[in-house]
Amino acid sequence: MLCLKCGNEIKDNEQICSKCGYNKNTISNTDNPFGVKNQGIYNPNAVDKEKAQEKLDREKQFDQLVEIYIGNLYYNFKKGSFSWCAFLLGHIYFIYRKLYAVGILVYILNLLIYFFASATHMNLYLYGIIALIVQIFLGVTFKRFYFNECVERVAKIKQENTDKGFNQLTEIVRLKGGTNPTAVIIVLLPALVLIILFLLIFFPFILQF
Repeated sequence: MLCLKCGNEIKDNEQICSKCGYNKNTISNTDNPFGVKNQGIYNPNAVDKEKAQEKLDREKQFDQLVEIYIGNLYYNFKKGSFSWCAFLLGHIYFIYRKLYAVGILVYILNLLIYFFASATHMNLYLYGIIALIVQIFLGVTFKRFYFNECVERVAKIKQENTDKGFNQLTEIVRLKGGTNPTAVIIVLLPALVLIILFLLIFFPFILQF
């Protein structure tokens, strides 16, 4: 059934609307905008039920587009729990999730902390604590930030493609969303090259000992 107050869909086994908090067992003269007769109460100022249903369908389609944009972990990100990937991988995980600008900013922040610690001869223990605090902050905030960012990006895609149908929008969203492992490889490539060069140069000397 539809909520008598806001038009949100309420499951049969639910008593309270998840959107506006309306209790469907509570009846008042103002809580029936659809003009539904319920326990003798009728509001003559009825809202068009078809329009309310169309709005509900649009919201469902938008949620589906966001889910397609994010991928299989949609509900995990929507829940907004701690992100161990962001905690352990930092800026690399941001780039993997196509948050390129934020990933670069996180990388620059880590560099600034490192250079500041080196310039001030900061105690290694203190530097470790600061770096750990930054990583914990990323782990705590990443999922909620990423989910909200995806919602904004999908909304922008819809605004820029008002002439497209739902199926066409799903293809655009699927293409622009998801992850980018290639970008991670590109970011890590210089470090991998340096490691390989180091091994090629110093490994023969190490074997001599």
